[in-house]
Amino acid sequence: MTEALLEYRRELDRLDDQILEVLSRRLAICREVASHKVEAGIPMMQTNRVAEVKARAVTQGKDRGLSENFVLSLYEIVIEEACRIEDEIIRNGTSARVKDCKQA
Repeated sequence: MTEALLEYRRELDRLDDQILEVLSRRLAICREVASHKVEAGIPMMQTNRVAEVKARAVTQGKDRGLSENFVLSLYEIVIEEACRIEDEIIRNGTSARVKDCKQA
């Protein structure tokens, strides 16, 4: 293995660490938002917001050379996890979920 390859791998490892840190922070904010929604009586699922997030991500991704399919797939996973977190929080605050995240 060459030194150049090792350096590329180290850089990829650093980037992976950053990706995980950003995802962790994003989901922590999702927890705060979900708790606020429960306290304020705001419906958990807001389909328009999900559509906005996905559209913005696709645009930003295209500007960075990422394919639309990749960005949409990635955000499906991120939003699914956010919905799981919201479900967990809403179960502790109310009895039922307003809408299924998959409908977005």
